[in-house]
Amino acid sequence: MKRCEVWALGAMFALAACGGGGGAAGSGAVKSSTTPARGGANVILETEIGPSGATNAMEAIQRLRPSMLRGRGSAGMDGGSSADLIVVYVDGIKAGGLEALTPISAISIKEIRFLSAADATTRFGTGTPSGAVLITTKK
Repeated sequence: MKRCEVWALGAMFALAACGGGGGAAGSGAVKSSTTPARGGANVILETEIGPSGATNAMEAIQRLRPSMLRGRGSAGMDGGSSADLIVVYVDGIKAGGLEALTPISAISIKEIRFLSAADATTRFGTGTPSGAVLITTKK
């Protein structure tokens, strides 16, 4: 008789464990096919840019990850903002400051990535005191 009680007790725990996790799938955990894939805080994917309505790289960043435009470093010696010191690279080639984002058509972009000042310095050397925005275009 004790065996039946232990079994019944075990069955209750098993049943409780199974019942506890069953509701997660129907509660919105499954990603909708209409929701574009999203990169992390420092990445904008091609699938996000189209639905945003942006026409160029600057608009895409402003609409989707405006924090990328706020440099993560100290202000320049001349009192300029740290955002003035963000460097833009297009397909690995230095394009200039943030003004270089405006002429880049949104439909030509595969990915936009922000690198912190430390990561940008490691990758490109000195000259990126507030970080870098990397644009990868469709080829």
